[in-house]
Amino acid sequence: MPDPTVLRPSPLAVPIGRRRALVVIGSSVAGMVLLDGCGSSATTPAPRGWVAADVDPAMLEVDKPVPVRFSGTVGGSAVAGSAWLVQHSSGDLVAFDPRCTHAQCAYDATDDGRFACLCHEAFFDFDGKVLAGPPPRALDRFGVRETDGRIELEVPADFSTPRPKDA
Repeated sequence: MPDPTVLRPSPLAVPIGRRRALVVIGSSVAGMVLLDGCGSSATTPAPRGWVAADVDPAMLEVDKPVPVRFSGTVGGSAVAGSAWLVQHSSGDLVAFDPRCTHAQCAYDATDDGRFACLCHEAFFDFDGKVLAGPPPRALDRFGVRETDGRIELEVPADFSTPRPKDA
């Protein structure tokens, strides 16, 4: 039986060698990598696919944003939502994700030629560039194509349209 009057150093007070420290650090890093891999499905982007937009291309006005609804099936999932379409004078048709890049709030078009997200007073021009506020980047875009006289948007399977702040 050990003598209780003899003081023994705490395991934390005993220095460890370089080799042991590297083993502990390496094991910790390997564990983090494995755990991250287990949750990778949460960080893997959802599959994207093309869905029909509910808009007549002939009705679009130059530099006037139009909210459009869309629906379809992407990656085996039903997806429905909305986007902002802008027909530029250059002929380019752009579809913007309706979620602000700051906090995923809904935004709206203003009479003075901007998109306004009132969650945190963010403003974007009709090219999607940040004019003011906290957004870290320009508005996200959806792919756009015209097929047989209709507009299709490329959206992720897990897309959901945000609710306005006061809804």
